[in-house]
Amino acid sequence: MKTLQLPEPILTGTQRSYTISSLWQGTAARPNQTSERQLLNLVLPSWQRPPCWSNEQQIRFIEGIFLGLGTGFYVINGREYGDDGKDLPMSGWLLDGQQRITAIARFINDEIAVFGGIRYSSLSVAEKRRRFENIVFPCIELEYQADETLLKTLYRRLNFSGTAHTLVDLALLDETREAPQD
Repeated sequence: MKTLQLPEPILTGTQRSYTISSLWQGTAARPNQTSERQLLNLVLPSWQRPPCWSNEQQIRFIEGIFLGLGTGFYVINGREYGDDGKDLPMSGWLLDGQQRITAIARFINDEIAVFGGIRYSSLSVAEKRRRFENIVFPCIELEYQADETLLKTLYRRLNFSGTAHTLVDLALLDETREAPQD
């Protein structure tokens, strides 16, 4: 009888505690192919789907940051450089977090407003820094990986799709009330 063994982890890297503002400040990774897309300081592989969150989803995510609900984490392929100092192919690729980072980009570019009309540009410097820019957005940074097949496997695992709530599920939120405790 063959003994089954668990596979080796495919998500190995260093957990980083970057601030939200690090997504647009500092040195940006740059696309190596015309089919790659720039998203703030990160690069999206050509095989990543386009942004798909609705305005409402993006707004709720940004509002959640201001409400202290956190950001989740994002995953990038580490950066590596050639002898000429330029990024190697696949350096800085964003593998998970595109929807959230797109929401951040749209907010800082004043394309969406939160809480009924508050735009990034209308915040004071103190509010921007304390309540948004300096909030930690954890990142798992892989050691630079040149194997695109492995990166695609990781992407599929990270983005296997969550299960959306049905209308019946959402109705439970409105119908279910806790019984008062005596």
